[in-house]
Amino acid sequence: MMGADPTAESPGGSPFASRWWQVCGLFLGVLLILGIVTVVVQQPGGDGNETDAAPGASASSSSPGPAPSGSGKGCPDLDASEDLPRTAPDTSWELTRTVALPVSETAGPARVDGDVARCYAQSPTGALIAAAQISARYVVAEDWQSVVKKQTYGAGQQPLLEQRTAYEATAEPVAPVPGELGQVAGYQFVTYTPELAVLQLVNRFGDSGVMQATTITLRWHEGDWQMELPSAAPPQKTVDDLTGYVPWGGV
Repeated sequence: MMGADPTAESPGGSPFASRWWQVCGLFLGVLLILGIVTVVVQQPGGDGNETDAAPGASASSSSPGPAPSGSGKGCPDLDASEDLPRTAPDTSWELTRTVALPVSETAGPARVDGDVARCYAQSPTGALIAAAQISARYVVAEDWQSVVKKQTYGAGQQPLLEQRTAYEATAEPVAPVPGELGQVAGYQFVTYTPELAVLQLVNRFGDSGVMQATTITLRWHEGDWQMELPSAAPPQKTVDDLTGYVPWGGV
């Protein structure tokens, strides 16, 4: 999940004290109370077919079948027949408000409507790219409300919409400056099925070089991936290096 440099404007090194967490992540009230990095790997609900793995451990390979033809709000069919990517997927990178975000011809996003980048493949790489895109856009996009409403779900969605809207009604606009926000540096799948994906996305922050791994959960819903916004602090941990993760990034 995207945030500002944990060492910038943050006494004690807490990422939740920076202005960008105040603008976004802190609207989930629990974060205001915690003010710390929470190290938790969510155990997703489901039908019991998921394969759980500890952070940093290798997730088991999965070979989902192709996505249903023509599924998902005008989305084109994308390649869904692949195993978990154990090397960096072939992606190009495009800047969105100073953040480099991945794009793939075969995994998406195949449609960009304003600030909403959508239509991802029902595949591990599709889920990975969706995680990177959505977790950044719901923080930094000018039309963040559309990203939240259309591409997220969970107990934290409505509180975020209400509290951030109220905050921005009286606060001065905040625009990111180069180097302030984290850039994707690597990933690790925790579990994957064609209906539910849990992965850890590592972001590196500016000149400090601090890296944080955030656990992100996505579901396949109405022909596309959506990201969960939980009611509690997003699971995060600081990592010293990318051991156990696949290096991947555009900066």
